[in-house]
Amino acid sequence: MNFVTLDGRSGAYRLTVAILALLTLGGFAGFIISYLAGHQVFGASNAVPWGMPIVMAIYLIGLSAGLHILAFLIYVMHQDRYREVIRAAVFMAIVLIFGAMLFIALDLGRPEKFWRLFMLFYLNNMSSMFAINAIFYTAYFISATIYLVSLLNNMKRFSLVMGMVAFGWAMLTHGGTGAIFGFIAAREPWYSPLSPFEFIFAALTSSLALLIVALVIIYKSTGRLLRQELIVSLGGLVKALLLGMLLLMVIGELTHLYAPSRDAVVYTLTGPSSWLFWIFLVGLGAVVPLVILFHPRAKKSLSGLVIASVLIVIGIFVKRFYLVIPGAAYPLQYYPGKIEGVWGALGTYRFAPVEIALAVGMVAFLACLFILGLKYLELLPAKQPGEDAVTETPAIKQTTGELNSGAEGR
Repeated sequence: MNFVTLDGRSGAYRLTVAILALLTLGGFAGFIISYLAGHQVFGASNAVPWGMPIVMAIYLIGLSAGLHILAFLIYVMHQDRYREVIRAAVFMAIVLIFGAMLFIALDLGRPEKFWRLFMLFYLNNMSSMFAINAIFYTAYFISATIYLVSLLNNMKRFSLVMGMVAFGWAMLTHGGTGAIFGFIAAREPWYSPLSPFEFIFAALTSSLALLIVALVIIYKSTGRLLRQELIVSLGGLVKALLLGMLLLMVIGELTHLYAPSRDAVVYTLTGPSSWLFWIFLVGLGAVVPLVILFHPRAKKSLSGLVIASVLIVIGIFVKRFYLVIPGAAYPLQYYPGKIEGVWGALGTYRFAPVEIALAVGMVAFLACLFILGLKYLELLPAKQPGEDAVTETPAIKQTTGELNSGAEGR
């Protein structure tokens, strides 16, 4: 299979880059404000110490690790029907882990001191999962980059070795991220031996859903052949992974509810922020996508699969927000039975404009990096003569006929 770069000379491409660049500038302005004024401009507090930067960091880590794990499994299992997406998936994984590390650096308050994270065994406590994950993230980023270079240069044997190395680091990376939360015994909603595995399943589910959305946008906008069986097959994988994630999530919540000290878990499931869990995660992020993915016609519809994928991506983002913010809002019992003033009150979180601008700007920056990579790196399969933008199976032409009409109009 031949791979080529994106032309990148169209007005739509340049307009997209310009819009993303403007949003990036807005995010940079938010960073300057937070750097000069400190974290007081964020929505976090002493009671809820983590905010949007950490939410975005763990979410992007999951997307990145999941994409790389999927790409390597496709490569090593010789699944030729998926081979055309490997390069783009690996590059997207690299961009996302880079963004996650930037978010972590920004959350430090003084990102120029990021080098202290790598002073292993000297300035860092190596029994802490934070210090251990600094090794995981760095090793994963480097090995994934080398793997992409080997793919771009068609180094088959070396790419197999590096893909396996990066696969191992990707598993450790997001499993380690789950362990950051799962090993904190003081926080009841977080403490769970299942957290590393649940994080990996959530990463695979959300990353594959994101890949489906990205493929549809890229292929349709560039007039490439989007094989219907490819997207339908990926949708089947998303369904299986989503069911696995839900199984682990249900087991984890039930285990917490049977624990003697379950007040914090009950608060997250029934408190003021519980609507995030029940509406966005369970309802829109799981139930609706599963209805679509099990429906005989909808699961073969391009529009249906895209809707399900978008809902999954949003739902798992809300899952990460729900874990970090409401999960930390319930007060810790420093001295059980004693009045503890403000430390015994429920924590609150507000969406600060600077924090939102920073998050949106960073996402725009990463999207800009990705589409620039499409222009300068051979990531997309070469177009064949006479290709249509989308091909449909006869059984679903009527369902997605409007998509075909749009493709033919171009």
